[in-house]
Amino acid sequence: MNTLHFKYAVEIEKTRSITQAAENLYMAQPNLSKAIKELENSLGITIFRRTSKGVIPTDQGVKFLACAKRILMQLDAMEDIASPNRHAERKMRISVPRAGYISKAFSEYIAASDASDDMEVYFCETNSLRTIENVRDNGYNFGIIRFNTAHEKYFTDFLEEKNIDSRALWDFSMLAVMSAEHPAAGIPELSYGELSANYAELTQGDDAVPYIPGAVEKLFAANRPEGVKVRRINMFDRGSSLDFLLTVPQSFMLDSPVPESLCGKYGLVQRRCDFPDNSFRDLLIYAGGKKLTDSELALVNKLYEVRNEAAFKEYA
Repeated sequence: MNTLHFKYAVEIEKTRSITQAAENLYMAQPNLSKAIKELENSLGITIFRRTSKGVIPTDQGVKFLACAKRILMQLDAMEDIASPNRHAERKMRISVPRAGYISKAFSEYIAASDASDDMEVYFCETNSLRTIENVRDNGYNFGIIRFNTAHEKYFTDFLEEKNIDSRALWDFSMLAVMSAEHPAAGIPELSYGELSANYAELTQGDDAVPYIPGAVEKLFAANRPEGVKVRRINMFDRGSSLDFLLTVPQSFMLDSPVPESLCGKYGLVQRRCDFPDNSFRDLLIYAGGKKLTDSELALVNKLYEVRNEAAFKEYA
């Protein structure tokens, strides 16, 4: 059995197209089709089937591909062991929600890295479903997903279906984050209903829950007063969001607790914000069976460290 064929199969699963996979692998399509056929014959199973939505794995194919990805990761680790004289190398792909404590932890992790190390890191801020896709299909080392605990079962089932392992990172209540110049900045405890009725709300705009489209919007819509105009700005970049809060002081956003050092840097305040079901979880996810490397664990430890900086502060 040729393990190079494992790489071919993983690429087909990723692209859902033999033609595109062959192009990405710089090989002729007939040669790729022949290699997959040889692999299927050696295993005695059918890995892929053609559908109107492209080439997708069979049930047996899904199980095989999960094993193949683990084997390919182990082979990469073995190559690292076999090359002890090369410079230390950090190659990492991370997919996360747009959160201040995560970006701070990542920045501090990079700042503490040895300048002599070779480094190539991808840091992608996106929604939970895209993060799951990145970890499962796009070669990301690990990710962090965020969801309301009312939707926990949907995510748990979805992760199991995708053969992804997880570990709790943080359970928290959302706070209202706003400029220190915001009219409500001096009020110690706020309600989401009052804020959303009187001020513009800044949101990520791309939150989604497996199996139930629109679930996140329904959750917050249920807590807005009836008969008031909805003023929501959907923004997909955390840096732009911070600029917006400062430029438009009569705006706010809901977020996990932000480290005080960042609030001071950007002139922000954060206040308790009451609404039903204000219970959220950040979950660390990675491919089923994967063991985190030392460099990955170092970043995870930094995440816990910065989380603690924000988690144990008393908020007004």
